[in-house]
Amino acid sequence: MVKWEDILTAKEASLMLGKNEKYVYILFKMNSEMLLKGSVVLKGKTLLISREGFEHLKCIHAATAKKNELVYEERNNALREAVI
Repeated sequence: MVKWEDILTAKEASLMLGKNEKYVYILFKMNSEMLLKGSVVLKGKTLLISREGFEHLKCIHAATAKKNELVYEERNNALREAVI
């Protein structure tokens, strides 16, 4: 069960991830599996995400960034070897 003691708005969470302010909202609307189940709720007109849900999303983004960095390095190494 998600703990709701510490919450963020979807806009705050999106900006803290370095994304567009609508990022979490779009994931919510798309029923994305990237979001921790039950961690995002709509209260009135405000979309909220639990701290636990935010940390989960942050880990996913960190892993994705690391993977992208490794792919970039591999491509650069392959290009260097092709030039030599």
